Amino acid sequence: MPSVPRLPRAIGGVPVPGDLVSAATWRWAHRALPRYLLAHSVRAYCWGASIAAVEGWSFDRPILWTASLMHDYGLTRIPRNTMCFEVEGAEIARAFLERQGMARGAADRAAIAIILHMEPNVTLADGVEAVLLDRATGLDVRGDGYELVDAVRPGVMHAFPRGDFDRRFISAIRREVAVRSTCQSARLLNVTDLPGWMARSPWAGNAAGGG
Repeated sequence: MPSVPRLPRAIGGVPVPGDLVSAATWRWAHRALPRYLLAHSVRAYCWGASIAAVEGWSFDRPILWTASLMHDYGLTRIPRNTMCFEVEGAEIARAFLERQGMARGAADRAAIAIILHMEPNVTLADGVEAVLLDRATGLDVRGDGYELVDAVRPGVMHAFPRGDFDRRFISAIRREVAVRSTCQSARLLNVTDLPGWMARSPWAGNAAGGG
């Protein structure tokens, strides 16, 4: 198994939390996630932290970091899941984070953010980290708010480029919809036309994404 790189202090100028739980989650992500989801998850953290800076919001950096890195884990285990991938992933994340020493309340906030990132109309009443993860994943998947991360985008995308993310992500969403047609994935795929939205996004045709 390839060695896990050391936890960076920053990615594209975005500070990375250096506590023990955040470091453990970084190591877990490198071992548990395929490359396309690892890069997406790290970018989601960077976009979320950058949006917080633009909005002037205070947030818990380790909660956003761990929720971002773990938010799509359920997509890697669709045949074994018994619930929608985001709910399954949230339960796994909560248990993992508590085992690593994160306080129960903080682990709950990370799990809530993971569940809600697939829901429409997430608000600050749901928690600032939930809003940031929701907006960050929308930005990385569909380009919503693309201009908000102009300052950090080149550096983040150099470190964690998109590669074949679009194709592989849509394929994973389709796999879930095929077995759980009542999950939020079905709304994204069939109601909002996720493939079309992604094809029209600012990311389209730019696998590096640094432009």
